[in-house]
Amino acid sequence: MVKLIKAAAFAALVTVAGCQTAPPETPLEELLDQGARAELAAQRCESYTSLRGDRKLKNASEAIYAKAREMGADQSDIDAARLRARQQAGIRDTLIGNEATCDELSILPPGY
Repeated sequence: MVKLIKAAAFAALVTVAGCQTAPPETPLEELLDQGARAELAAQRCESYTSLRGDRKLKNASEAIYAKAREMGADQSDIDAARLRARQQAGIRDTLIGNEATCDELSILPPGY
């Protein structure tokens, strides 16, 4: 039984490792990723952050996206950041659970 559990855990780790996304390469990508994480937290973490927290996260994501657009980002860049955020959140859900993932997503960058 223990060997079966270890084998299942190993298979899960290999699967998750194959799905990892690349870290941001530029300050613009990091900014977009912060906005996407805040937006995702506002969408899926209401039960952990409250409605007021959701509004703050949504406002922060909109401000971050506006700043990113000023730096030259377009809609395809924002969509790519949203995809990365969803993929990373899915991996974190598997590893640490939804509540802990929401705690991580809900951390705003300084100034927001």
